[in-house]
Amino acid sequence: MAYTDEETGRPRGAHFAQPGEAPARQASVVEGPAPRSPRPDETAVFLRAATWRTEQPAPRFDPAATDAFDETNVFDEIAPEPYAPVDTGQLPSVGDRAPAPAGATSSSVEEDDLTSSDYEQAGRSAGMMTVLILVSRLTGFVRTWAMGAALGLSLLSSSYQIAYNLPSMLYELVIGGMLITAFLPVYLEVRRERGVEASNDYVGNLLGILLVVLGIASIAATIGAPAVIWTQSFMSADTGQMDTAVYLFRFFAIEILFFGLGSVFSGVLNAHRDYFWSNFAPVLNNLVVIASFAAFYVMDEILHVPAFYSVTTLAVGTTLGVFIQMACQIPALAKHGVHPRIHVDFHDPNLRKTLALGIPTLAATICAFVTASVQNAAALSVQPETGASVVAYSRLWYTLPYALFAVPITTALYTELARDAARHDDDAVRTGVARGIAQMLFILIPFALYLIVFSEPLNMVYCVGKFDLEGVALVSEYLCWLAPALPIYGVCVLLQKSCSALMDMKPYAFSTVLGALALVGVCMVGGVTLGGGMPVIAFATSAFYVVAIVITLAWMRKRLHGLQLGTMARGLFFGIVFGGLGAAAGWGTLQLLQMVLGPMVIETAGGLVAAPIPKTVAYIAVAGLVAMAVTFIPGVVLKLPEAGMFTSILRRFSRR
Repeated sequence: MAYTDEETGRPRGAHFAQPGEAPARQASVVEGPAPRSPRPDETAVFLRAATWRTEQPAPRFDPAATDAFDETNVFDEIAPEPYAPVDTGQLPSVGDRAPAPAGATSSSVEEDDLTSSDYEQAGRSAGMMTVLILVSRLTGFVRTWAMGAALGLSLLSSSYQIAYNLPSMLYELVIGGMLITAFLPVYLEVRRERGVEASNDYVGNLLGILLVVLGIASIAATIGAPAVIWTQSFMSADTGQMDTAVYLFRFFAIEILFFGLGSVFSGVLNAHRDYFWSNFAPVLNNLVVIASFAAFYVMDEILHVPAFYSVTTLAVGTTLGVFIQMACQIPALAKHGVHPRIHVDFHDPNLRKTLALGIPTLAATICAFVTASVQNAAALSVQPETGASVVAYSRLWYTLPYALFAVPITTALYTELARDAARHDDDAVRTGVARGIAQMLFILIPFALYLIVFSEPLNMVYCVGKFDLEGVALVSEYLCWLAPALPIYGVCVLLQKSCSALMDMKPYAFSTVLGALALVGVCMVGGVTLGGGMPVIAFATSAFYVVAIVITLAWMRKRLHGLQLGTMARGLFFGIVFGGLGAAAGWGTLQLLQMVLGPMVIETAGGLVAAPIPKTVAYIAVAGLVAMAVTFIPGVVLKLPEAGMFTSILRRFSRR
């Protein structure tokens, strides 16, 4: 985290207490023996916040007076069973629990205390996950490169992208959004309070229900494939151009079920601090799909077999990759004593808790489906056949900086925000939100500028096989207009975590609905009706996040009795200034390399061709390192709190 720097001035909240020093508490909390620290992940903190929200009312917060969007809070109806009474007057730690009820069984496997803290293990797990994420991103890049070589920027590429993305979208729409939000808290509560047998029963019931619900959804999607594909291409003049997408989707539809089962398996393993398979599974998926693209290329370009067989090979291989991603996690469950008996019980009270916790996310999930559908349809309308491919290729680079830099910030900050929210320390929450937003802007604004400066070189990496320089130009233009949304995307996700920490997701859900309306309006009116084309469709993403952020911040200002706008403005200022200097330095370095070592686009007798990929990658690496050094080293030297992530990295390397 950025705010662990010893030399950074910190308020006395739970976020910023000095090492070895207890965070400041509000006067309403009676001092007593310090409770054990909660385990350092967001699930346990979420559980504790949910439990103590009713037992320890906030001394200053009056929902009726300050919650503009809160009429009935769904979380009030699902508080877990109470813990054993604690007479210290403090909020007890996650480890302070009631004795296991009669009938609860203990596991015969190695005991894994899901309530105790283990910061050393958390650090090792984070390091392992970072490595696996990097491996996953690397294989994901190779996968995209193989797709570019095999499909290029074509109608087939657009058909594949649309059909490939729909199963995950439909899974989240049917139940995935609620499941991802609610499964872990409920599972940990059941296992902690009722024992291993009850938790296995809960998992078995959930798996049985998913088999029924998502199985029916998969069959319905397969039968209604033309209607499903129409949602992504309803503005296209030629309704027959998506026939290949329909064919592919009939294979991919079963992935709706695979995604649901896989998410439960991953959730269980993560609950037991077993992060390997849930993070390595996507690598296996990528490898299988890379092999499928290679097989398609050989069959299509070398053997010249009929297109039916090569496309079918690609469809089967892609579906097999998702199946392996789900199935490879099953053997690891037994190690943790998880032996679920699959059954269906719609009256299970734990199922009610799961649904109640996840209901507020349904609006956001619907909005995500609608906005993706409108952007794909608008892109195919203004740029027939290839529009959807342009959107997909651009988003691969757009999401990379977020995954590498923003996810660690939001994940770590969430735990601290939830802890302070559970203690009803609004001052600390307010400071944490402000500094988190400042850090997000300081880091992601420069990377948005880098995406603009390096848009063409980045997409030239895909310039092989059927992906030519014309495709590079189209994707690069879209990426330039999409890039400004990167920092506000990060801020929006951070605010989502903040609302979750405050145990009220309805304001964020309300803001995403209005944001979705803004995106649809910009796409339909500006992009299609007024002829703005692909640039306006890309810029519509920024409109979505701006509206969502403004509304959520307005609610949060009431909820937290103010916002530290000056802190946010400082992150914005330094992000623009240092990011601009870094982007300029990177652009200058790129031009110098081309002058000295040769251009990235070479003119030949047959026309313009891209330089060899290793040369382009080397140019990007050198110029990118220069850009980052110019941007972030001054922040470290000036000891800016927003640069704390990079300060921590440099200190870690300096100790070796």
